[in-house]
Amino acid sequence: MRLGGRLNRFFFLFWFSFFSTIIPRPLQRIFTLSIGNFFYLIMPKARRGVKANLRVIGKGKWSRKKIAALARRTFQNYGQYLLDYMVMPGLTAQRKGNMVARELGQVHMVRALNKGNGVICITPHLGNWELGGLLLAFRGADLYVLTLDETDSQTKAFRERMRAQKGIKNIYINSNDPAPAAILEVVRVLKEKKVVAMLGDRSGNNNNTIALDFFGRKTPFPLGVATLAMATGAAVLPVFVVLKDGKYWGTIERPIYFHSPSRKEREEEMRRGMAKLAKIFERYIKKYPDQWYNFYSYWGER
Repeated sequence: MRLGGRLNRFFFLFWFSFFSTIIPRPLQRIFTLSIGNFFYLIMPKARRGVKANLRVIGKGKWSRKKIAALARRTFQNYGQYLLDYMVMPGLTAQRKGNMVARELGQVHMVRALNKGNGVICITPHLGNWELGGLLLAFRGADLYVLTLDETDSQTKAFRERMRAQKGIKNIYINSNDPAPAAILEVVRVLKEKKVVAMLGDRSGNNNNTIALDFFGRKTPFPLGVATLAMATGAAVLPVFVVLKDGKYWGTIERPIYFHSPSRKEREEEMRRGMAKLAKIFERYIKKYPDQWYNFYSYWGER
């Protein structure tokens, strides 16, 4: 099974890499529509998971027809994400105009860095988060990505090579056994007034979570970002890169700060800041529900 899974992944990545180089970007949508429809049909479990998530996002107001259409578009948009992911190693600041339409909110990054405590950029699995890292690097950010250690060696090597070419460093952490060394490394980087990027909408096996209202459901969010921000004074910047009319729009939202005047108020301050972050995530996911790439039932619905 393991060998078969590796062969399937190799075959899958080979064809996406192949088509990403031979098909001009204006014509790629034809391919991603076809391949998205194909995987939408042959992956019933993932399809059910996406639809379950969309029902929660729509809060019961969306028809079955609309949910089915959004679910299909989720698979199609993810196909475009994979094609774009394959060409990122060759992307430069001068050539990014072929893929990126606008970048908004850079002033928030500049002001946060000027405070001298480092910056934590955080985003959900929405749009093209890998491209967000490249855009920050193109802007001159000394960027570190806090990421789960990848079990597949080929995928890990590709990702490391792509990031290294742009000057992006990795800090690996194991979700089953969070390494203190990784956390200490993040604290060190932030105290050196640098930028750390992370994903923040999945708790995984992390027990360090807080239950927040998210689309009307009590949802566990990992507390790592709040803990790091409170320990270092770093600003937390919600960052989003979403696909609009064939190109990506990058947006940096206003910073969230976690300041606790006393240990007694620490929990209340963390809840306040995390609730604010969850609402920002919710706003973007509701606006772009077909670009939230969780191919399983996020809230555990049957």
